[in-house]
Amino acid sequence: MRRLFYVSCVLLPGMIVAAVALFPGQRLSMAFTILTGIGKDRLQADIDALEAKAIARNHFSQAERDFLTDFYRTLATGARLSIYVGQTGRLMDHYLDATGSDYELHPSIFTKNEKVQKQKQSLRESNAARQCKSGRLVSPVFYMPDASEIDSVFGLYYGRLHLKLQRATGDRCLLQWRAEVPWQWPSYDQLKRKYGTYHAESFPLPNLISLTTGADHALYVDNGLGEYLVQLRLARSFLAFAQWEEFE
Repeated sequence: MRRLFYVSCVLLPGMIVAAVALFPGQRLSMAFTILTGIGKDRLQADIDALEAKAIARNHFSQAERDFLTDFYRTLATGARLSIYVGQTGRLMDHYLDATGSDYELHPSIFTKNEKVQKQKQSLRESNAARQCKSGRLVSPVFYMPDASEIDSVFGLYYGRLHLKLQRATGDRCLLQWRAEVPWQWPSYDQLKRKYGTYHAESFPLPNLISLTTGADHALYVDNGLGEYLVQLRLARSFLAFAQWEEFE
């Protein structure tokens, strides 16, 4: 017991310093609330107020702009530190970097995704692919998120698959795959036109309390608010992609 106490005395200061470094300023309290759910009602009220201002296109003060940047950076850092949604966190950071440059993902977010694999199989079974006729095939645009790959649920949206066919040595066929997902969030106006409500795509961010008491205690954030970051010039849309090869 005494040994455990001494170990805790050594590790705890380091953990605190690491947390402050990863979540500077108000991001530390945001991270605490997002993780635990403690203080969720206050954070939810702040987010709801900014969503209403975004819908009305009212002026955002510098403090409100800083709040939004800190909130989404906190989500990005938390995701990068997790086991299951690390690529989503990196995508969010790139979005907030506002360079607009293409971003390459690890292929696993697509290759472990059952919905993507069905589209992939459809392209593979086409006549051109069966005969390995050199050329390119493209899938229709489809909704890529799937529960079979948790990272994709948060990190992907509508995208498409590209297949380049090339005859390799002997009778082998080289299949060169490229998955593309424009990281462009739907605007409030687009959501209103499509669903009849601005808050159609409002998704829960679970916390420790909501995991035991239900989704009503999760933090809800509109996709439209994520797009409004672009309107405020706090983020910029970009193309996310991954490439991999297979032989048949």
